[in-house]
Amino acid sequence: MTAHPIAALATGAVLVTGTATYVAWPEPEHRAPGVAAAPTAGMNTTAPSATPVTPTPSATPAPSATRAPSATPSPSSSASGPAVVPLGVRSLESVDRPGQFLTYDGDYATLSSGAAAFTVSKGLADSRCVTFRAADGRYLRHHYLRLRMSADDGSRLFREDATFCPRPGTADGSVTLYAHNYPGSALRPRDGSIHLDGFNGTRTFTDQASFVVRAPQG
Repeated sequence: MTAHPIAALATGAVLVTGTATYVAWPEPEHRAPGVAAAPTAGMNTTAPSATPVTPTPSATPAPSATRAPSATPSPSSSASGPAVVPLGVRSLESVDRPGQFLTYDGDYATLSSGAAAFTVSKGLADSRCVTFRAADGRYLRHHYLRLRMSADDGSRLFREDATFCPRPGTADGSVTLYAHNYPGSALRPRDGSIHLDGFNGTRTFTDQASFVVRAPQG
């Protein structure tokens, strides 16, 4: 299967732009069959020791065919309760930038004070996750590590790229949206658009990647 090529990007590379540091994953070379469960990102799985261990994101997210995406908050999250994106027409408001909503300008997603309404349905690649369709029939999908609008081309790659699994955000009732085929990476507004970035273990990241699900305005 053809994957998205990423030029000059090492696996798990830490990129520094100005004062912003983030972790980006390259597109996977192979898509494993079945459900890619979202592990608790940034958690160390070794036995407890006297020396604190700083969480670091995995460079190779491991899919699982037996577990549903985790609803456990990430280490930096203070929200309680399950992460839910109700089906139907919804808008997504940024927790980090109140009054700014996920929308799109041409082919690419961005934040704006004008909220776009998306029809939320069960995930195209996994019914336990969700997919977002705009009024013009195009879908939100990640492509070259950016969130963009795209028509359904009927491919398995499209279904995977357009499926997002929610986990709790930092505010009550908010969610972070992790990629189904990148369970350690979430959608985060950055540099004027929405990127798919690897979770770096910080509260700042989760604030930026948190969205409150709203009923459409007007």
